[in-house]
Amino acid sequence: GMCATTLTPRARTTRTTTLRCYAPALARATMAPLRCLTLALALTGAVSTKDGTGNGVSKSTYAATDPVTGKEFLLKYFPVTTADDECTDDLCECTDDDGSSWEIQQGRVALDTSSSSSLGSGVSPGFGLHFVNLTNRLTTGGNTVSEMEQIFSDKLGDMSSYDAFMDYSVGLYTTDLDQYITALDADSVDYLTSTWVDSDSNDWTSIAMLVPGTMMVVELYGEDSSIGLQRKLANATHAEVRLGATQAAAIKAHVGATASSDLLYATRVSRGTADLDAIDTFYLDAMGATLDVDASTDYFERHCFKYTTSSTVDICFVKRDDSATSSDFSVADMEGQMNAVHANLLVSPMCGTDKWLDNHHAFDDFEMSTSSIVEYLDSDAGADLYYYCSPTTVDGSLGGFHYIIDPTGWGIQIDMDATEQPSGCADAARQLPIQVGDTYNPACDLGTC
Repeated sequence: GMCATTLTPRARTTRTTTLRCYAPALARATMAPLRCLTLALALTGAVSTKDGTGNGVSKSTYAATDPVTGKEFLLKYFPVTTADDECTDDLCECTDDDGSSWEIQQGRVALDTSSSSSLGSGVSPGFGLHFVNLTNRLTTGGNTVSEMEQIFSDKLGDMSSYDAFMDYSVGLYTTDLDQYITALDADSVDYLTSTWVDSDSNDWTSIAMLVPGTMMVVELYGEDSSIGLQRKLANATHAEVRLGATQAAAIKAHVGATASSDLLYATRVSRGTADLDAIDTFYLDAMGATLDVDASTDYFERHCFKYTTSSTVDICFVKRDDSATSSDFSVADMEGQMNAVHANLLVSPMCGTDKWLDNHHAFDDFEMSTSSIVEYLDSDAGADLYYYCSPTTVDGSLGGFHYIIDPTGWGIQIDMDATEQPSGCADAARQLPIQVGDTYNPACDLGTC
């Protein structure tokens, strides 16, 4: 994620290294990009009991070749609003010390909330759905963003059958799913309908769609959909429990009597994975999360984690057989190519040229210390993990340990109380040229490489 408007960043140095090329069986990695939440955000505390900016899992971000097209799709079909801290006309212009310029293209929205006000720091309160293109970032040793977008498009096609790459999704709950089905059908938008009965005997329907031209899959969950029931009776749906009774009950408890059919509620950030054991180790031991869901069928295994007991958004990982996706590009290959890029470009935690840093979710908790995560990173157990240290601001409100990479190759933006810094951030003395509050986008500083 990134924020603010116009920019005058520092130059980045050039680094040389022996490049490691992508191989499907590549070792795991961990990473870390640039933050845009300011100290002012910390003062908001828990804005609501639901996860969102400043409180819990606050967004899901994707590298994209055309962020605006993705944004326009989300604005057309869902109750979202352009991010309050979006650059003018979705375009941030960065100028390096040598006078050369490059762009940050944005397509960032936030779910509408029951409160229309921002957080006082120019940041939208709702859960963020973000597309970004930092044109000076690289994918050295792996697939390009456009190649991956085409792979997603080819695999998911007309969304007529389930593919393992649909597990890379954002899950949103609605009290009125049929309104979205009707709107999408009117424009002949492709999506997959799934139906199931949970263990509490409740009828559920979900629809999953690929945001055109991107890697973002959006899945909407709803109870008692009349259209879903009709399709189920006609044997025209995918039959799989997409959301278990425990999670379903938690969602309904969180939204409660205040739930509005005009809003969507963030429920899940999901990834495919080839190695659930590595995922368990990372999230339980490194991140200190708890296992919320452990579901297993003949077709998949799903583990979902909560960072805190009060969190309303789960971070989920699904393992399926290689045959569960079309073509010979597997989930393991997806992980391999992303981690190959991290291996090449995150050798130094101070270097921010890794484009796959932009595939991440954010966790916000300014009352929770980073100390246990840092202790893990600096131990033998965390020696192979990648992370990123952003430059500091003059007033000290931003900087240091900012992203960590999980075994899938996707990242976590760490918006916490940075009481400790990992050893790789020790020389993060470089500073952004201005204080927070000036018109500057910290993502323009790509670090020291």
